[in-house]
Amino acid sequence: MLEAIFELLFGFIAELVLETVGEILLEFGFHKTAGAILDGTWNKILLGSVYAIGGGVLGWLSLLMFPKMVFAHAGFAIFYFVVSPIVAGFVLMTVSWLIDRGINNSGWLQPSKFAFGVLFALGYSLSRLAFA
Repeated sequence: MLEAIFELLFGFIAELVLETVGEILLEFGFHKTAGAILDGTWNKILLGSVYAIGGGVLGWLSLLMFPKMVFAHAGFAIFYFVVSPIVAGFVLMTVSWLIDRGINNSGWLQPSKFAFGVLFALGYSLSRLAFA
């Protein structure tokens, strides 16, 4: 019983860490190139779709490490799929703020970055759900 709880907790934390690390790497890769390009609405839509596709690819690749969904109850899975995009949005806003801190002096609360983080996490979660 104790092993099952630890396995469930480890799987939840490992999924969240893997998703967060992938999102941070994606943000570092896009930060400089997208900053010069992002001027219009269509460019933000394109960048949002790239975040969603990047999350989907990382979710598919994560199935190689964690081939099964580890949630014992459906309530845990629903909780994960609701909380994960929100956490990812806040993580992406924080990482972007830390990168921009000395350059553009932008504020922490950036709705577009939050939306990109949510799209990344949704792509990640939906690809795991579709291919698992």
